[in-house]
Amino acid sequence: MQPGLRGRLPRRAGVEADGAADGRPLEDRAVTALATIPVMRLSATDLARLLGGALEGGAATVVPLAGITTDSRDVIPGGAFVAVRGTAADGHAFVADAAARGAAVAVVARGWQPANGAAPPLLLRVADPAAALRLACRRRLEELGCEVIGITGSVGKTTTKDLCALAVADRPVARTPGNLNTWTGVPLTVLRLDSPVERFVVELAMSAPGEIADLCSFVQPRIGVLLNVGYAHVGLLGSIAAIADAKAELLDALPADGAACLNADDAEVVRVAGRSRAPLVWFGLHDRGAAIRAVDIEPDRMNGVRFTLQTPAGRAPVRLRVPGEHAVLDACAAAAVAWVLDVSIADAAERLSTFEPAEHRGAVRIGPGGCIVYDDCYNSSPTSLAAALRVLAASGAATRVAVLGDMLELGDLTEPAHVEAGRQAAAAATHLVAVGDHAATMVEAAIAAGMPPAHATIADGADAAAQQVLPRCGDGTVVLVKASHSLALERVVELLGAP
Repeated sequence: MQPGLRGRLPRRAGVEADGAADGRPLEDRAVTALATIPVMRLSATDLARLLGGALEGGAATVVPLAGITTDSRDVIPGGAFVAVRGTAADGHAFVADAAARGAAVAVVARGWQPANGAAPPLLLRVADPAAALRLACRRRLEELGCEVIGITGSVGKTTTKDLCALAVADRPVARTPGNLNTWTGVPLTVLRLDSPVERFVVELAMSAPGEIADLCSFVQPRIGVLLNVGYAHVGLLGSIAAIADAKAELLDALPADGAACLNADDAEVVRVAGRSRAPLVWFGLHDRGAAIRAVDIEPDRMNGVRFTLQTPAGRAPVRLRVPGEHAVLDACAAAAVAWVLDVSIADAAERLSTFEPAEHRGAVRIGPGGCIVYDDCYNSSPTSLAAALRVLAASGAATRVAVLGDMLELGDLTEPAHVEAGRQAAAAATHLVAVGDHAATMVEAAIAAGMPPAHATIADGADAAAQQVLPRCGDGTVVLVKASHSLALERVVELLGAP
């Protein structure tokens, strides 16, 4: 870690800046179940107040809306449709479709008129639906008064978001579901929140400079987590440094009385740390100066990993039900947030030990013949693929099959990244099944690195890949499935019968 950054910790209620407790006993708090996103309680009148718009129409306006969406295909009867103008389409063109699906209200731009009168019973007119959605998000969070925790990074955001929500669940907490992490998904989630929600954990995604700054302008996090900086989206931003600078927009947005929880093991995270006005809380696996660390790490092959959380408030054991040191690092990030919020480290560790990964994000399932399917197919990048292959290599299985698809948005690094993927597969797996435009590159690299040619094959799509894998399934086989989302390799998991 760079000199001058180590040990700079936030001042919190009950804890001095150097991490010493004030002596008061920690409360014995009942564990509160994670708040799911509830049935929407806002009425059209409430929505008009939050959006800063004017309602027109004769229908009742005080009845709670059934939901809210920017996609007319997702409208449910009695819900609201927000007609956002995007780069590919104008939502106003789908107001009639929303009406046909039972929308009670459509949020539209002033001056827009429905063709042939095809519209929901209520129109909520605003200057700009996209800007109004942002405004409504900020206003609703201010009304709720909840602590907002923003999480970004190149890999591991969704897992860390879910771990964090568990770690801080001594108080009512909600989180963005799935990967609703964009300027539309986050406000739509917030507008479904209801009291009591005291903590809101939000995943912040970006594919271009300025996007995280935009998200932070209406989410206004007080605690931020910067997990890592990797090659995801490097084809769009041009360099690792540019990615780090874009991710660091979260640090720019944090207030001086907040906290920035940062990965001490990532050189690019360390480089941009000075952009935070908020005090820094370092977490990691390898830097001994990090305030929050995992020590005594004991991998249990595909069953998960045991470790001890070490914090300024004490130590606690964790039994994480997902394999890989990368998951341990995500848990450390969650523990850092818990420490900032003065959550009992023992309680946080106990809840972290109940974590189950989201679908297609590192889940371990039993497949045909008792084989183990390591389902990490939601997305792929050089960093996350290397981590998944390390898990496969450490599984101890006699037969280790890597089903790998293309990694996208890598720009000039596309070819060398897929060559490296093939080399790593040869070291970690006994068999490679490659899918996609860069399948041949991976297979050729794997063979060049020593994998027998008969063990490195190309499949024309997910169905063909599953058919190649099935004969090798049985007790003592581990199958890794990983690719960028558009490759749709979840079909492989489905065909292998791993629910």
